[in-house]
Amino acid sequence: MKTATTTIQVTPEQRLDCVDLTDDLRRAIKDSGVTDGCAVAFCAHTTCALLINEWEDGAHEDLRKRLELLVPSDIYYAHDDLERRTQNLQESHERANGQSHVMQMVLGSTSHAIPVGAGEPLFGQWQRLLLLELDEPKERSVVFHVFGE
Repeated sequence: MKTATTTIQVTPEQRLDCVDLTDDLRRAIKDSGVTDGCAVAFCAHTTCALLINEWEDGAHEDLRKRLELLVPSDIYYAHDDLERRTQNLQESHERANGQSHVMQMVLGSTSHAIPVGAGEPLFGQWQRLLLLELDEPKERSVVFHVFGE
């Protein structure tokens, strides 16, 4: 069995921006030499999400609007209350991003397992691998682990 792990860095342009990672995934599969197996895409950040969906401006606009309605910015988030929060604090840098954390938990999409056949991800016709930035834009790491024959 072959295995290969690749980490890429991406920086979304703005909050709730989508970045298409499909070509990066295809490159990781090709570089691995795996023709049949599986690719795992994993994002080790708590304020962004990996999605498999189509690349279409209207769909992205709809998602942004629904997330804002479901997880609004103008309500109380205990995560942002530094008078009561005692866990996972960084002395030099804490800011209000409770909304981003809750959005990520609602979406629940830290990773995806994507089947690989004939050296390609076996996506449906319109499916793409997307990173959705839920917080202030910053450099994000995404890991692709490809394994198989």
